[in-house]
Amino acid sequence: MKSIRGTFSVLAMGVALFLAQQVLEAQAHRTGIRWNFDETTGASVHDSIGNVDDAIEGFSWRVPGVEGNGLQFDGYTTRIVRAADRVPQLKGGFTVSAWVALEYYPWNWAPIADQDADDQIGFFFGIDAFGHPGFNLGIDGIWRQLTSPVELPLRKYSRVTATFDPQTGMAIYVDGKPAGSLGVKGEFNQATGTDLIVGRIRTPQQPYPSWLDQFRDPVNYSLEGFLDELEITDEARSAQEERAAFDKVTLPSKDVIETAVMPSGPPGAGPFGAFYATLKFERSWDRPRRFGPDQDVVVRFEQSPMRLVFWQGTNFIPAWVTENGKWYTDEFMETWGKPRCPDGGDCEPMSDKQDRYSHVSILESSDARAVIHWRYALAESVNYKGGNADPLTGWFDWGDEYWTVYPDGVAVRKQLLSSSHLDDGPHEWQESIVVNGPGQRPEDNIEPDALTLKNMEGESVTYHWQPKTDPFFSYPRGPAKLDRPAKANIQIVHLKSKENPFEIVWPRGVSMDTYSDTKSNSMFEWWNHWPVAQITNSFRLAVTSDRPSAASLSHIYWDPYEKTEDTETKLLLCGLTSPDAPGVVSLARSWLSPAQIVATGKGVTAQRYDPAQRAFVIHRDAGVTSQALTVTLSASHESPLVNPAFVVENWEGPVSVRVNGRPVSGKDHLRTGLSNNEGISSLIVWLKLEADSETVIQLTRSRSRTTKKVGGESCVFQPPDNPSSSGLS
Repeated sequence: MKSIRGTFSVLAMGVALFLAQQVLEAQAHRTGIRWNFDETTGASVHDSIGNVDDAIEGFSWRVPGVEGNGLQFDGYTTRIVRAADRVPQLKGGFTVSAWVALEYYPWNWAPIADQDADDQIGFFFGIDAFGHPGFNLGIDGIWRQLTSPVELPLRKYSRVTATFDPQTGMAIYVDGKPAGSLGVKGEFNQATGTDLIVGRIRTPQQPYPSWLDQFRDPVNYSLEGFLDELEITDEARSAQEERAAFDKVTLPSKDVIETAVMPSGPPGAGPFGAFYATLKFERSWDRPRRFGPDQDVVVRFEQSPMRLVFWQGTNFIPAWVTENGKWYTDEFMETWGKPRCPDGGDCEPMSDKQDRYSHVSILESSDARAVIHWRYALAESVNYKGGNADPLTGWFDWGDEYWTVYPDGVAVRKQLLSSSHLDDGPHEWQESIVVNGPGQRPEDNIEPDALTLKNMEGESVTYHWQPKTDPFFSYPRGPAKLDRPAKANIQIVHLKSKENPFEIVWPRGVSMDTYSDTKSNSMFEWWNHWPVAQITNSFRLAVTSDRPSAASLSHIYWDPYEKTEDTETKLLLCGLTSPDAPGVVSLARSWLSPAQIVATGKGVTAQRYDPAQRAFVIHRDAGVTSQALTVTLSASHESPLVNPAFVVENWEGPVSVRVNGRPVSGKDHLRTGLSNNEGISSLIVWLKLEADSETVIQLTRSRSRTTKKVGGESCVFQPPDNPSSSGLS
C-alpha cells in the first residue's frame, strides 16, 4: 500500500509540474498589457507583460486599490497613452478587464481602454453617462456595439470585463457575473495605426443628452474615480475564469471614495460677520486651480448655523445655506444669444469656469453688519468673450453687486450693471436656483409646494409642482403662470429645511414666471454644468444625482432703482426665514415704505432712509464735539420698524442707546460698529426691534470703557437691561 500511494504521489506531482510548466510557457508567449498601478510615486505606470513603462498624463494620485495601489483619474485631464506601434497585436479572441470605482458618472461615454478608429475598426471598452459598461469593436468590417444594462455603483470598486471570442461573440461581465452578450462571429479588425488611450476621450464630445443640448459645445473629459488592475490579454476569458478572478479579491464594505460635501465654512453658528476663507471641495477639483488662500468669503450668524457663502465652486455666486445644508441662490445678471453673446451661448458668471473675471471682497464687517462686493463679467464659457462688447472701447458687460448683510439674516442685494446695450437686448437679473450637492436630486431639497407669493396687502398663494413618475426627459408639471395674488412682490422658496429663502422687490413693474421650458428627468428643471463642473459648456441636463447640480424654479422681474446712460441698478431684499414667514410682509413694508425720520442734535444736516443699505442715514458735520442725537421715527402699521439700522456720519467713540427712554444693551438686542468708507468715520447701529408706533431713539457717547474689538474698531457692550425682544419670524 505504501508503494502504491508513493507512486500516485509521484505521478500527481509530475502532473502538477507539467501543468505549471504549460501555464508558464503560455504566459511567456502571451501578448497583452497588465498595469497593476502598484507604484507609490511617479508619473508612469509599469506594464508587467510587456515590461514597458507608460507615462501618466494630467493630474493623478495613487490611491488604495483592490490589491496594493490604484490610480485616481481627475475627470478632465488624466490619461495613459500607448503609442500605436507598441500596442500588442490582438489576433483571435481577447479580454479587457479592470477594477473601477467611479466618483461621478462620465459626461458621455468615457473609455477604460480605447483603440478605436472612427467607430469602424478597433475596440472601445468604457462607461456611459448612466454607469453602464459598453464594449464596441469592428468585426468583419462592421462596428458592433454591446451595452450592459447593469449600472455600476458610485464610490465602490466594481470589476468590469469585456471579452471577444471569434466563435461565440462579445460578452461583458460585472463583478464576475454575465452582464450582456452579443453573438456575433467573425474576425476582429484591430486599429493597428491608432494609439491606445486609457481613461480619457480621444476627441471632444457633446455631453449626454446631446439631442436636448441648446448649445453645441463639445467638451474634453476623462474618467473620474479610481482604476486598478487593468489588463488586456490575447484570449477570451471564460465565465468560470472571470468568476474566479472576482472571488479571489476581498472588497472593503465601505465606499472607497467619500461623498464630497460643498463647503460652507466652519460648522454651526458663530460670531456674526464676514471673513475670508479657503473652502476646499475635493482633491481632484482643488488641485488644478490657480488660486491662493483666502479667496472665498463666508458670512456667519449667531442665531443659526445658516450662512451666506461666496465660493469659487459657484464662481463666487452668493448662496444662502440653511441650517441643514440646503443651498439657494438668486442668480446673477446675464445676457444670451447672438449677437449679444459672441458665440451664441449664455454670457454670465456661471460660464466663467476659471473665475478669470469673478472675484469677491469684504468692504466692511463688524458686529452690526457686513458689506461684501462681488464683481464679475458677463462672459461665455468657451473663449471667455464678454457680452455686448463696445466696438469703440472693447469694454463688455460687467456686474457689481453690493451685499449689505445684517445679524437677522437679511441682506440688501444692490446690483449694478454696466453695459453699452441696456435697452436693445435682454438682461436677466434674478432666477430662483436651488443648488444640490453630490448624491442629491432636486426632490431631496425642494418641497412639492415649492413657491409662495405674497403682496403688500398680505395676500398669499402657494404653487405646486407635480411629482415625476417616469425616468424620461419631459417638461416639469409645475404651475403654468405665477400671476396670483395680484401685484405680488414677495417670494418664498420652500426647501426641506426650517429656514427658507425669501425675496422682496419693488412693486413697480413687477411680474414673475415659472421655469418650465426645459425637459428634465426630475420634477423640477435640472442641470449640472454648474456648479463645480469645469466643462466648457453652459447647458447640460443632469441625468443622475451624482454631481453637484442646480434646479431652477422661477424668475422675478421689476423696475430699476436707478438708471443712467450706461448703467442700471436694481435692489432686492433677501435672506432666510421660517417656512410660513408671517413677518416678511412687515419687513417688506419697513423697507419699501420706511418710517419718516427726524434727527436732532448738533451738526445734523440731513437725514434719510437708504434702501440700498436698509438703513436710516444721518449726515453730520465733521468735527462736532457733541455726540448726542435724538432720532424720532414715525412708525405705523404701513411703515413699521423691523430690526432697523442707523448710519451716523462723523461719530467718534462708543455709544449708549435708549429706545423710548429705556436703555438697550446686550448683543442679542443691540449691535454697533464703525465704518470708515470714503474716509468718513460712521457709526453703525442695529437694533432687534419691531414697532408700529412713534419710536424715539437716543444715541449718546458712552462713558463705559468696556470695549470689544470689531474689525479694527472699538464698540461698547453694556449688560442687558430690559431689552425689547422681537424680530422677523
